[in-house]
Amino acid sequence: MAFDVGDRVVAEKSGRRRRTARQPLRPGRHGVIVRVLRGEPNPRYEIRWDEGITTVYSPANSGLHPDTDYDEAHSGS
Repeated sequence: MAFDVGDRVVAEKSGRRRRTARQPLRPGRHGVIVRVLRGEPNPRYEIRWDEGITTVYSPANSGLHPDTDYDEAHSGS
């Protein structure tokens, strides 16, 4: 999936799967696309994460998704 500048995204953290039934899933990292450095088929984005840092991110194995939780929480409904 391709993203554009301004899109809210969530990146799955490596090791996100729970190792045992008692351990919760590690939360994803949320941010905003600030620049598209390279498009498909091997996209590369500059993302400003909610923690306040900006990094270059190359998603692998569908590891970057639209941040639908943010849309629902901030829709004003």
